[in-house]
Amino acid sequence: MQTGDTIIACATAPGFSARAIVRLSGPGAFVAVDRLTGNSRSVRTERGVASARMRLGGSSSMPCMIAVFPGPRSYTGEDVVEIAMPGNPTLVELVIARAIGAAPGIRMAGPGDFTARAYLNERLSLAQAEGVASLIAAQSQSELDEAKRLVSGERGRMYREFADEAMTLLALVEAGIDFTDQEDVVAISGTDLRRRAGALATKIEQVLGVAAGCEVESTLPRVALGGAPNAGKSTLFNALLGRRRAVVSEEAGTTRDVLEERLDLSRDLSGGGEVLLCDTPGVDEIARGSVDAGAQDASREFLSRADVVIWCDPSGRFDESSLQFGKETRAIRVRTKADLPRASEGREAIAVSALDGFHLPSLRRAIADEAWGGKSKAGVLPRHRRALGAASRELREIEGELASSGCSLGEPEVIAGRLRVALDALGELTGKLTPDDVIGRVFATFCVGK
Repeated sequence: MQTGDTIIACATAPGFSARAIVRLSGPGAFVAVDRLTGNSRSVRTERGVASARMRLGGSSSMPCMIAVFPGPRSYTGEDVVEIAMPGNPTLVELVIARAIGAAPGIRMAGPGDFTARAYLNERLSLAQAEGVASLIAAQSQSELDEAKRLVSGERGRMYREFADEAMTLLALVEAGIDFTDQEDVVAISGTDLRRRAGALATKIEQVLGVAAGCEVESTLPRVALGGAPNAGKSTLFNALLGRRRAVVSEEAGTTRDVLEERLDLSRDLSGGGEVLLCDTPGVDEIARGSVDAGAQDASREFLSRADVVIWCDPSGRFDESSLQFGKETRAIRVRTKADLPRASEGREAIAVSALDGFHLPSLRRAIADEAWGGKSKAGVLPRHRRALGAASRELREIEGELASSGCSLGEPEVIAGRLRVALDALGELTGKLTPDDVIGRVFATFCVGK
C-alpha cells in the first residue's frame, strides 16, 4: 500500500449536482491548492475555510470554497484540503487534472486510500475503517446499526476485550509449561481454564447471534423446512430461493439429504439478514426401507437443532406428534399447496402456494421476524463472522477436551496452540495481528474518494 505521496479524488457521488468536493491528502496538498488559487501561503498551521477562485487555464476561473485540515489533526492524519466547487463532472475532472500537474508526487487515489491512511496513521482502528465502508454501503437497518457500532469504536473495544482475555489465558497456560520448576509460579487449573474458555466463547457467540455451545460452522440462523413426505417442502424451498435447487417429484420420499442454501431477508424485515434455509427429508411413522429410515432419523436430528422450523402441512391439521422440535426452536405453521381445495379449516397457519407465489412475501417476513426479530447481529460483517467463528470454535474445543479429560491439563502445549489460533483470529479484528493481505482486502472494498 503506497504512502508518502499526495492523493486526490472526487469525494462526492459522480454526476451533476449543486456541489462537488475534491479531496487531497498528503505533503503536497497545500502547495497544489495554493498554486491553483494563486495564494502564496504554502505553509499552513491552522484549520479553516476560505473562499477562493480556482484557475481553470487562460483567463478562466470559478469560485470555490477551500477547507484546510493540517495534519495530524485531520481525517487521514496528513495535510488535507477539500475543494467545494460546482458539481459539474467536466469541471471536476479539469480541477483534478490541473492539481496533479501543479506539484510533484500527486496521483489519483485508489479505492479506500484516504481511509487506509487514516488507519495507518492510527486515526482509525481497522474495525472503524470497515465501519466507514459499511456505513456507505448499508442496505438495511441492521447493517446501518452495525456500521455505527464499528465507527463509534464499540465493536473494536469489545474485540479487544475478547483478545485480552484470550491473551491472558494463553499466558497462564504457557506459564505452566515454561516455569514448572519455580515454586512461586502457579499455572491455571483445568477447571478454571474450562470455565473461562467457555465463558469467552459464549460472549463471542452472543455477538454472532447463535445459541451458546452450538457449532459455529455457520453463524446464520438455520431455518428448516419440515413435515411429512410429499408435503411440498422442496417446491417451497425452490420458490423461496427463486430458483430450482431441490429435485421435485410427486413420488413421496424424493429428498434423502438435507439441502442448505443462503436466503437474504434483509429487505423483508428492518434488522433482518441472511438465514441458512434447509430442505429436509420428510418425516412420518412408516419408513420405506433402511435408506428412508436413515434419512428420517437424520431429518429429526436436524430439526431438533434448527433455530426456526417451517412446518409444512397441506392439510392444515399440524398433528403435534408428527414433528419434534428443540426447546428453543420457533415454528412457523405453513399450509402448503394453498391452490388446492381442502376438506376442512385446519389450525391457524400461513397459506401459501409455491406455484403462483400466493402469500410468499408474508412467509418471508414471518421467517425474518422469527430468525432475526429483535436482534442486532444480522449486520455483523462476514469477515468478522469468520474470525469470531474461528475463535469460538477453538475455545469450545478447549472446553470439550478439558471436560472429557476431567479438567486435566495433560497436554498444555496443545491447549496453548488452540489459544494461539483463537488469538490470531481475534487479532485480525483488533488490527494488532493483521496480515497485510487482510488489510488490502478491507480497503479494496471502498469507493474512490473515501
